Amino acid sequence: MLVPFVVGLTLGASAVAALGWLRPAREKSIDAALSVRCEKGELLACRQLGLSRMVGLEAPSDLKAARELLERACNGNDAAACGQLARLMESGQVGAVDGAKLTQLFERACEGGEAEACASLGKRYDKGRGVAKDQAKAAQLFQKGCDLGNPAACGGLAIAKFIGIGTAQDLELAVSLFQKACDGGDADGCHGHGRMLLGGRGVAKDEARALELFERACGAGSVMGCRALALLVEDGKVTGGADPARARRAHERACAIGDQPSCDRLERPSPTRAPVETPEPH
Repeated sequence: MLVPFVVGLTLGASAVAALGWLRPAREKSIDAALSVRCEKGELLACRQLGLSRMVGLEAPSDLKAARELLERACNGNDAAACGQLARLMESGQVGAVDGAKLTQLFERACEGGEAEACASLGKRYDKGRGVAKDQAKAAQLFQKGCDLGNPAACGGLAIAKFIGIGTAQDLELAVSLFQKACDGGDADGCHGHGRMLLGGRGVAKDEARALELFERACGAGSVMGCRALALLVEDGKVTGGADPARARRAHERACAIGDQPSCDRLERPSPTRAPVETPEPH
């Protein structure tokens, strides 16, 4: 029977048309809607609007407005906003970098469960940037960030476990952490995992797998990964013969992301020159 079907379709179309007539002719923009919600005290909306203003989602980027909106959300204890604000300030695009202020913001964000902030704060304590150097505290922060799922924090903790600074040395755990960091997309974590496999430290030696990881690390922007890749393919023992063209590509990649030793190597190529030294994970 087609009649009921046709009647139902007609009624449905009429209802849709009526709803379309009642709907405003033009819905508000995303920024406008977020602005209304932010003014009503919705911290998430303030943060989202701040990010929109930062990247220029609907209008030209306005970093000053972005900072003000993120500060508003952060002051209301939105941990993610504190982390975003810290990273914006750290970039130096909204004024002079205030180390003490950055540390405070990263602390608030990390305490609120923002994993990336824990990793950033761990690096600050590890290197003594804006705070007194404290590698034990850095390891604790890396642990927290890693537990919260941040790959870079897992990589930082892996290095601490590998060296045994700020925490007890544990090579097997370092391998596991490097792998976790790499699987999460941390390029230096891939390099670290490769180094452990190449030397058979904390894990069975696997040079072929190490080469794959160095390739992956280099492609993802790790200078150390590019150096390690170049060293292995220049040596040729793992690859079954030297591959100068592949080594040069690795040096070019490293040079392009700011590695001066690789740039120097490209300027003065020599088959008898000693290969660029590959540093330990750090």
